[in-house]
Amino acid sequence: MRLLAIIGVVIMTHTLYFIIKLKNTSIQKRDISDKELGVFFLTAAIFFTVNFLIGYAWWDPNHVLGMGPLFFPSIFSLIALGLIPYVFRAYFKLDKKAFASSTNNFWSFFSTMAFIAYGYGLVSLLWHCCSFFEPKMFFFFFIIKFIQLWAMCSFFFMYGFKLLLNKFSHAPWIAYLIISILFGFCYPWHTIGFAFTFIIFGLGLCILVRKTDSFWPGLMLLYFAYIFHAGLAWQGPLITFAVIFPISISLLILIVYATFRLKI
Repeated sequence: MRLLAIIGVVIMTHTLYFIIKLKNTSIQKRDISDKELGVFFLTAAIFFTVNFLIGYAWWDPNHVLGMGPLFFPSIFSLIALGLIPYVFRAYFKLDKKAFASSTNNFWSFFSTMAFIAYGYGLVSLLWHCCSFFEPKMFFFFFIIKFIQLWAMCSFFFMYGFKLLLNKFSHAPWIAYLIISILFGFCYPWHTIGFAFTFIIFGLGLCILVRKTDSFWPGLMLLYFAYIFHAGLAWQGPLITFAVIFPISISLLILIVYATFRLKI
């Protein structure tokens, strides 16, 4: 496991090199009204309160597909949060460039995020043993997590981040800080450590949005990170040594070659 974790670190490091080299995209300047800003923060506060009251009651491993007693209120509130930016777009008559929703180079970023997430999955072998190879966990990692990540990324990174970058154009770090904190504490979590971890993830997603003008790479990164986090967990010596090791070493060689030989 330690060797796989080391391979994972190298894969992540060399793939992140590609992202770091990208220049920040331009931000379309627009006036931000106090009303729009206030509604954004009010929406975030309401969702945080609802999410806090629900707690971890949306999940119960002893019920059908792991759905807890407050599963549906949680999912409905998430879907509403993810759709609210489109309501704001119509209400405030916003241009589409007010949203970080570009699909340029989509498949290129898709593969890049998958590589980084795979590397993270290898590193997480050091502490994680959950797996989605049973119905309720499959539903948890593939369905629930996608809805959660889409909703959070839609509201905070497709819409909110560019909103705050315009509002605090004199000090962009404020936008990074606010969005990261909101993302960390609004994301459906179950420990305070989880929330602080997602603040760090939120900062990473802010950087991705600035590099790509899109919330999709960040969404794909976290989604694949969850999948590989669970899918690469210990499956026995046969799968580990006959499948995971060869794939990991092949990816490592490919990425290192692309980084240095092709000068990506």
